[in-house]
Amino acid sequence: MKRTLTLLATTAVMAQATAVFAAPKEWTMDLGHAYVGWEIDHMGLSSTVGQFRDFSGTFMLDADDPTNSKITFTVQAGSVDSNHAGRDTHLRQSDYLDAEKNPQITFASYEVEMLTPTSGKLHGDLTLRGQTAPLTLDFELVRNTTYPAFIPHYDEVPVLGFEVTGELLRLDHGMDFIAFLGSPTGLSIDLDMHFDLVDCAGTPDTNIPCNWGRVDGFKGPNE
Repeated sequence: MKRTLTLLATTAVMAQATAVFAAPKEWTMDLGHAYVGWEIDHMGLSSTVGQFRDFSGTFMLDADDPTNSKITFTVQAGSVDSNHAGRDTHLRQSDYLDAEKNPQITFASYEVEMLTPTSGKLHGDLTLRGQTAPLTLDFELVRNTTYPAFIPHYDEVPVLGFEVTGELLRLDHGMDFIAFLGSPTGLSIDLDMHFDLVDCAGTPDTNIPCNWGRVDGFKGPNE
């Protein structure tokens, strides 16, 4: 009898542990409502700004315990766009992003630090130009809602809106190019990201936020 009770207790504990570890749920980034931008000093004048056009991420979020969430993010370095073709060509070269040898910029979180119920710091490792260094991002959940029923092909799916900022030091990744004393390129890069995450579990293949940008030939409402 004692052995039976022990086995039952062990099974119950294992079941509870499994439930805890299974809690994070995958959310999908709505590529139609996502932006990865950057800003850098330009000789103390107006800042030079730009963005990356090609990126993806995996978001395993735990609603009950956000600190148990895990996030990875991948940016295609060659997709940099500063609205200046010549400058973008230089940014892709070895002086800066070295996109041919290191086509991907990756971020993998290792800690979520909550400061309020809806904001905190995301600590992780950023690999850029093949060199990895810690990076901390500030994030805020700006809204947790569902799409209204009157919007076609959004299917009333749950959606989370996030805004994220951070500071990247380019010397941490061997990006030490200085054209001249007082170079127009600053040493710190401000990051600015905005994106919506949607719950795509069980959504139809006509769902816009879950499929746009991912399925060849998929048409959104304005295409």
